Amino acid sequence: MFEMKDLGRVTSPIRTVARVAAAGALLLGLLGAGPASAQVTRVVTANFAPLTDNASPDKKGLLHDLVREMMKLQNVDKPIEFMAWPDAVAEADAKPGTMFFPVTRSKEREDKYLWLTKIFDMDRSFAGRPGSAPINTVDDAKRLKAVGTTVNSASLNFLKQKGLTNIVEFPSSRELMQALLDGKIDVSYQPNPFCKTDWKVVGGQGSLVFGEPQERSAAYLAANKASTLNPADWQEALKVLEQDGSFERLVKLYGME
Repeated sequence: MFEMKDLGRVTSPIRTVARVAAAGALLLGLLGAGPASAQVTRVVTANFAPLTDNASPDKKGLLHDLVREMMKLQNVDKPIEFMAWPDAVAEADAKPGTMFFPVTRSKEREDKYLWLTKIFDMDRSFAGRPGSAPINTVDDAKRLKAVGTTVNSASLNFLKQKGLTNIVEFPSSRELMQALLDGKIDVSYQPNPFCKTDWKVVGGQGSLVFGEPQERSAAYLAANKASTLNPADWQEALKVLEQDGSFERLVKLYGME
């Protein structure tokens, strides 16, 4: 699900050297572009557990923690603020220096934002109840009575583009997984980590049955188009976290290997 750019196993001393070298390169970039701490005015996100999670007092989600660590490397001392996603998007649209995440990069959005770095890749599969047969193709899904997904989502767009006529839409991931638990739909379709997390939240027992991935979507850290931030600096910061093992540690912490 999450790909770490084939860095391989690195021993602790080498990781230390790698971090120092990468941090040096990062510093050179900052000297050329101006301090990121002065360029970032606000950092906003929304609740997309387990990627970002405002419900927990200490574990705020894998992507929240990754962005926070990148900000530390850039000496950006700003809080990461949670708000409704439409409000986060509106904030990023309106104010230069505003960073927001996780953002899906698309043709419609390509020229609208400054794309700082890809944070992760995430699979979408048809997910069924424990013990069910895996749904591996769109044609298999078309033969089902009901395929559930969330409203106004990239998942919904995909299902519609593939010609499914048995789609049932739900306001949230949690309501979607409740419907799967109650037998109101045959499978759900949304990012796999959302399925796993909210299946447990609604009281689901056992492991969901995931079919073959139908999509892999990348989520980005992005900023207002007029921002003066340097994408190379943020890409280098993520590389530091990958090379010193911080990325892998956070993935394991949130059980998303």
